[in-house]
Amino acid sequence: MNKSIMAIAVLAITSTYALADNVDATVDTTPMLTGSVSLDFAETTANKTAGTMGVELDFDAGDIATVDLDFKASDDDSLKLDTWTVGTTVGTVDLAFGDNNNLMPETSADQAVNGSLAVPVMTESLQVTMGGASIALGLTDWNVDVTEVNNLQGAYTVDAGVGMLTASADYNRTSENTVLGGALTGVDLAGLTAGGMMTYDTDASAMAYEGTLGSNGLTAYLNGSDDNKLQHVGGEYVMAFNGAELSAGVDYDTDAEAWSPFAGVKFSF
Repeated sequence: MNKSIMAIAVLAITSTYALADNVDATVDTTPMLTGSVSLDFAETTANKTAGTMGVELDFDAGDIATVDLDFKASDDDSLKLDTWTVGTTVGTVDLAFGDNNNLMPETSADQAVNGSLAVPVMTESLQVTMGGASIALGLTDWNVDVTEVNNLQGAYTVDAGVGMLTASADYNRTSENTVLGGALTGVDLAGLTAGGMMTYDTDASAMAYEGTLGSNGLTAYLNGSDDNKLQHVGGEYVMAFNGAELSAGVDYDTDAEAWSPFAGVKFSF
């Protein structure tokens, strides 16, 4: 079954690139290189304020094909490829292969520390999108065996009138666990933009949620789960100033009753 799935995927990519030769010559094919340099400051576990310098480079091949390479480095590390995607679009079908094809809801908080949503592992994957529907086949280790599928994700987005509604799911073939997801975004509340996300892990019988509110550079969130209704409340404000992007925010852990402020400045080019 795995070999059949990957054979279809390879055929689809090959056929799509062949069709791309017939794309209108007016399509922009100029590669673009953009980047940024950032300085971030945050409180550490030792109650000190630590700073980090980071560099990001983003290469985009243009409109005829998707070649998106994102490089990152910090002041104590070398420049490394962080995320990558290659693919193309023909008609109403988008094909993308890379390690940035997650279809499940993503938190506005720092997921490793402050998020509550379930996050199924999605490594390198093949994603097919047509209209509001997307399917992604996650590979176990494509450097070892490109026919071994680890998990499958799917998502479908519709205009619900008050906002965009997305239903999603992740099925892990190894554990046979399913994680369900849902998100409502772009809800207009008198000039404020609201949204909500949730996940449900069927094996753990665990539900988690996050609500967001944004306006003019400010994004606020609160999250929790069915056994801990309110875990984190936080937000970030971002503004442009003389070619720089200034940001400041804070997270409040309701269990630890601890504040975690952070700030940063980014220069883009």
